[in-house]
Amino acid sequence: MKMQHDTGPMPPNALAQKTVDSVRRALEHYVHAPECEPAPELRAALKDLAHEARQKAIAPEQLLLVLKGIWRSLPDIENARDQDEQTLLLQRVVSMCIREYFAD
Repeated sequence: MKMQHDTGPMPPNALAQKTVDSVRRALEHYVHAPECEPAPELRAALKDLAHEARQKAIAPEQLLLVLKGIWRSLPDIENARDQDEQTLLLQRVVSMCIREYFAD
């Protein structure tokens, strides 16, 4: 039988609002000007997000739910016409976040 990870509610010491806001701003800039390599601002924001999540014992699954929630709340994503491009951009962001979460 396959065991599933507990992805229950976020712990009481959830991510700081300033961290979430920093990621939101960086994602907004990235969506407006997507490049092959995301801006250093986005990398730094995701690094801070992942570091804080690890410190607060937030599971990677929960972190990705938060990240995807931030992504879907962006006005440019809600109103996007090209869903395939938006999915590709999100995949890049998720990959960066996962790398940062498991980095030493």
